[in-house]
Amino acid sequence: MFRKSAPKSAARPVSRRVRTLETQLTEAHDVHRLATDPLLGAVTADRFRTSITRTMWFFLTVGLGFTTTGVHDFLAGRLTATDPLWWGAWLAEPALAGILVTLLRWEAAMLAADIPVTDKPVTHLKRLLLAATFAANVWAALTPATGGISQGSVFFHIVIPLVVYLLAEVMPIIQQRCTQARNDALTTPPATTHPAPPPPPAAAEPVTPQPVPAPAPVKPTPTPTSAPAPAPAPAGSVLASLPASIRTTITDITADAHTAGRPVTPADLSARVTLPAGMLASLADELNTTVNHHKVTT
Repeated sequence: MFRKSAPKSAARPVSRRVRTLETQLTEAHDVHRLATDPLLGAVTADRFRTSITRTMWFFLTVGLGFTTTGVHDFLAGRLTATDPLWWGAWLAEPALAGILVTLLRWEAAMLAADIPVTDKPVTHLKRLLLAATFAANVWAALTPATGGISQGSVFFHIVIPLVVYLLAEVMPIIQQRCTQARNDALTTPPATTHPAPPPPPAAAEPVTPQPVPAPAPVKPTPTPTSAPAPAPAPAGSVLASLPASIRTTITDITADAHTAGRPVTPADLSARVTLPAGMLASLADELNTTVNHHKVTT
């Protein structure tokens, strides 16, 4: 009886530890790819902005509720509930606060759209509303209708109107910064990840390479001179992250601009595509750099 000889090429066994690490590595690549996606970053920035804005609006409302009592004491502190002015005094501060809240919402929307609000009447109106609330609260604390002057009441009738004023100044800035973070997340190219390497293949018999005949030389065909076309966008560029239809439109815009002998500007792009301002500037720089590099290499 003859023993069977072992096969010449046997697959190398893979340990359980190696298989576990390969699974974890694949999962890590998937998590990193999803966590660095620009759309996920934009959604996260919007959710954070919404959470912060709701919290600030809540505390601003609480502060205005406190100042409402001070304004009421200033207007009708010595009146009784049978007097109509006693009831009407409760509407003074909500009316001023309503104007202030409407103004803050408008200012936040303008800043979110990258439109600066530097008009003096806007600033004067905010300061007048908050100065009236501040003066009424301090006067009511210093001249109470009943009892003596309370130091704690005076302190908080000074501090809380000031806090409300600063909240009114800070909230539009919060809106602007969160919107800028969202736009920056959209312009960030997605991270490129590589899948986990497959297990090494089994050893195989060496194969002798066969000679391959050299191809026949091909004469170059002259082409007419035209405007330089943009080189293909790299995988991590801003252009590569856009849909195919938008890339086609941007290619036409680039060809028209360089045919006219001038670089691409954000105004050229915004006339035919709708993208954030930061993305338009980055895309114009990328297109001009790519075309210049294409000219040098050719």
